[in-house]
Amino acid sequence: MIVPSLPEREADRLASLHALRLLDTPAEERFDRITRLATRIFGVPIAYVSLVDADRQWFKSRQGLPILATGRDISFCGHAILGKDTMVVPDTRLDPRFRDNPQVVGEPHLRFYAGHPLEGPGGHNIGTLCIADREPREFSENERSAFRELATIVERELNLEDVIRLQDELIRAREQTAASLRQALKGRERLTRELAEAARYVRSLLPKPLNGPVAVDWYFEPSSELGGDAFGYRWLDDDHFAFHLLDVSGHGVRSALLSVSVMEALRGLPDVDWLDPASVLAGLNQAFPMERHGHLYFTIWYGVYDRLGRRLDFATAGHPPALLIDPDQRATRLGEPNPAIGIDDDSTFQSESVKVPRGSRLFLFSDGVFEVHHVGGRVGRLDGFLERLAATAPARHDPGFPARTYHEALERESRERLADDFALLMLTFQE
Repeated sequence: MIVPSLPEREADRLASLHALRLLDTPAEERFDRITRLATRIFGVPIAYVSLVDADRQWFKSRQGLPILATGRDISFCGHAILGKDTMVVPDTRLDPRFRDNPQVVGEPHLRFYAGHPLEGPGGHNIGTLCIADREPREFSENERSAFRELATIVERELNLEDVIRLQDELIRAREQTAASLRQALKGRERLTRELAEAARYVRSLLPKPLNGPVAVDWYFEPSSELGGDAFGYRWLDDDHFAFHLLDVSGHGVRSALLSVSVMEALRGLPDVDWLDPASVLAGLNQAFPMERHGHLYFTIWYGVYDRLGRRLDFATAGHPPALLIDPDQRATRLGEPNPAIGIDDDSTFQSESVKVPRGSRLFLFSDGVFEVHHVGGRVGRLDGFLERLAATAPARHDPGFPARTYHEALERESRERLADDFALLMLTFQE
């Protein structure tokens, strides 16, 4: 057995770990969901999130392990934190570092191990996401890619700890969308099942329709492939109602993961004035540079309604304009072109304001509601959609808003399931 070496700047690494104040804290569902999901994705009996302290490794979350910690000198993770990429040991009996390790020759009789280092504050590796098996096995490049994606989610959770302590609630269970990481799945049947589960999970995060001073109805239909549309709304206080709709570039699991990450960030970004839409977009732009998120970017429309002043403040980032229809059926487009989130760190955003008469309705949507390929090759355009929406929108708040009918009509016109997510919100300002 070879005892793991100490990383460079070990004192700084330990300070970074202790700053998170996670050691010896109770289990948390946000981490347990990830380790449970890892056992399912990779078909292993053991998965854990390990934090490597000075003389021990302690498990913040664990599946298939009865113990809370082991000595650092016998830990696999002590070796894994020395690198930047996933450490894979296909057969521990053939690896001189581990073949006589107590965890190999005794319980839990580890024969396969994969661990990906997790960065903490300051860029130091403070722990690992690990999976293990009691039988030797290979680990394909697709599985490695999926495993890295899952580790990125754990890392983000670790580094959001300060924010999380200040929040009463966050949208939970983002990690289960990783169940649909198609690169990790074996076989078409399993891929289909996991993607369907991920789509159901993403849909479960969407808020319920709302009644009250601001009433919200919506219709959402995911495309044939898991996509990146998402939306949310909440009362910031008794008089200010915030809402947003976002659309991540591309399709697939990575886009869905990023959309869920953004939804969580929209409840926990530090140093953001939630009443100022431009401040919110600037905070998102700093938090989600595309080079750190698989070169994905996203568009967003974000607004805050002041109930007492009957004023709507809003800002957009690369997103189609919203449509405001007043009680006299006059339609106004809201939103100027701005750069999308994540493309340029130096992007700036501007808030705009508009008065909102009582009974006005606001429609938010993603580009999937109008960029539809019709029979004959014609592609739908924004102007045509807005004209159609203004002509057919109900004159008052109506839970029977026929968005489903409109969606079905588009599918008939294209003669196939739409290639992009369809997300359409209607907000009615009743007070």
